[in-house]
Amino acid sequence: MSSDRQKNLHIVVSALTRGRPEMLKALLGSFGEMEVPASTHVQCMIVENDDTPASAGVVNAYSQLANGVDVIYVHEPELGIPFGRNRAAKEAIALGADLLAYVDDDEVVAVDWLTEIVGAYRDSAAVLIGGPLRVKPAERDLSMLDRLMERCIVRRYEQKERRAARKADLNGTPGVTIVTNNWLGETAIFTGHSIWFDEEMRFTGGTDSKLYAEVKAANLPTAWAETAAVYEEIPLERLSIAYQFRRGRDQSSTNFHRKLERSSAARFSVLGSIPIKIVIVAGLIIALPFTRGHTLLDAVRTTGWMAGRVQALFGRRSELYRRVTGD
Repeated sequence: MSSDRQKNLHIVVSALTRGRPEMLKALLGSFGEMEVPASTHVQCMIVENDDTPASAGVVNAYSQLANGVDVIYVHEPELGIPFGRNRAAKEAIALGADLLAYVDDDEVVAVDWLTEIVGAYRDSAAVLIGGPLRVKPAERDLSMLDRLMERCIVRRYEQKERRAARKADLNGTPGVTIVTNNWLGETAIFTGHSIWFDEEMRFTGGTDSKLYAEVKAANLPTAWAETAAVYEEIPLERLSIAYQFRRGRDQSSTNFHRKLERSSAARFSVLGSIPIKIVIVAGLIIALPFTRGHTLLDAVRTTGWMAGRVQALFGRRSELYRRVTGD
């Protein structure tokens, strides 16, 4: 490990928000409860990506947290997640930060989250580190279908976490993508390597996956901090079959557009993959009564995957993040 990583580090922890005050309050509350790692100066930054600065009052009420961390409010009126992410990076760079962390405004961080992910940074050579996303338990009345979908989502997150723990560690992240729901990187990714979130992908989603791919293409080291967890609250709207279908469709469309940009020959892969996916979906549906419904989400997301591939062939691009869901 580098001795420079043991020195006093300036860290900015950022979240992008747009019109979800109750979730934002929960996140800010968790920022106030989190441990501050030794030999660090930590600031939290909320970037509001909206036409008007509607959340300024909420953030200002938490301007000084119980753990002594300051909270900074920034308004970015240019709509689109990559504009907000890049604004956070520019603000962190202007503050002289060594490290920038991203989480989402529908999450809360574990008490030891920052300690664990900074510890992983100090114990590795990585310039970019990710960690697991878990579902935040919530007491609420749900329909039978919504409760089933919630269980499916929890199961999906647990499977992804186990898979990441098997494949990735402090020495590398093969087979794992680091995304901005739990992300810690050196600001030198932006200043030294000119890798930024692609602002042409304004509402499509997937800009964090693309940035991660560019970090890997530049042969920059990455790591996985399996004990640095954040917890996501699943809004009721996202438990619907329609939402999960759209999410699968739009993520598939964005991913396939990236493949087509690299090689137009990728379009021919659909001819072989769609029939296979149809068989898989049929099997998942048949399995529903035998798995107590656990294959429902996979069936819905795989159907969305097929729709996204087909729509990408006809030039359709995702607008998954044009509309905000949740409170």
